[in-house]
Amino acid sequence: MTSINVQNNIRNEELKNYPKMSINSIPCRFKLMISSTNGAFGKCLFLLLLLFQNSMYFNPLMKISLDSVFSIEPKSIVIFLIQNSGISFFHFNYNHNFLRQIDDYWNELQIDFDYETRKYFWTQMAIGRSFTIILYIIIFTLNYSYLFYAWYQEKTYSSKDFSLDDVFNYVFHIIFGPVAYYNFYCQSCVLIDLLILAQTALQFNAIKLKKLYKESVKDDKILNIDVIADLRKKYLSTHRLVDKINEIMSPSLFLIFMLFVSNSCDLFYALIFLEHHLLIKLNRTIRCVLGLILLLKIAHLAIQVYAKSQELLMTVYKTSLKTDSIRILNQITLFLNCNEIGFSFGGLFMLTTSSLSTLFSILTTIVIAIPSFNKHENTH
Repeated sequence: MTSINVQNNIRNEELKNYPKMSINSIPCRFKLMISSTNGAFGKCLFLLLLLFQNSMYFNPLMKISLDSVFSIEPKSIVIFLIQNSGISFFHFNYNHNFLRQIDDYWNELQIDFDYETRKYFWTQMAIGRSFTIILYIIIFTLNYSYLFYAWYQEKTYSSKDFSLDDVFNYVFHIIFGPVAYYNFYCQSCVLIDLLILAQTALQFNAIKLKKLYKESVKDDKILNIDVIADLRKKYLSTHRLVDKINEIMSPSLFLIFMLFVSNSCDLFYALIFLEHHLLIKLNRTIRCVLGLILLLKIAHLAIQVYAKSQELLMTVYKTSLKTDSIRILNQITLFLNCNEIGFSFGGLFMLTTSSLSTLFSILTTIVIAIPSFNKHENTH
């Protein structure tokens, strides 16, 4: 008996003291600084961020003269609209009021005491944050390495003198560029944090239900109706939490996908129809692949919420086979009648594995069709 107690004490000492679950991270606080509920200061920061974000368009605009013909690529218009829509959407919707409601729904669950749930949350947060940091370091390094190489090539093999336009070009990319990249990094972190929060809420219910089911199978214990009723209430609270998160997630998923479609069309057109330098094609390909990785990561986390919801309801159904009590069966029936939990894609459909595969099938068709159509139009 003494040895068992000693082992238990050692095991307890080895348990890591995970802090209270929270999404109040540095990226979250940065986005709140430029939100619509941060007063005049937040609005000024938002306008400044828009200035930084769109600085890449200033240099071509300054070169316009009365004698020149102004033209702009359709791809640039699409990317301009998508990026500014994303920044504006976050400014008006991801604010203090939104976070306050998320906190209310989270506190309603009352699951912060559970060690396994805390461990799951912080483990997933560490994985998600490491993934995002590494991805954006690669994106930033790749883009600026290519940019500096292009500038070097231009100055080395061009007889053109250093002009004021070049100064502005350097300033726009070196000073304003990192701010824009950091904003995109923070937006990605916020989306991943919210998805992990939703997963964690379902994970608590899944752990408790599996434990309840295993006990009923192993020891033939009578199911505790109070535990089932409490888990059903927590499931409904989780549904409200996910619905609230979906107000941010659904439009964001749509915008990220549309940005990826635009970049993919541009890449396909460049690879097939244009005679670019190999380095340019390689740079575009890697950037497109990195964008796909980010999209798949966020989509995977969103699909996991739906999958955990399905798994949880299946466990509830299997639990119903272990009792003959009418009261318990009624409670389980109420549980099974609850709607599935998941995120929608732009409010159009629930994001699942099958819907994602259908979406990428449509993407493949679009990526092949649009550049081919453009090539046909240009030849005429």
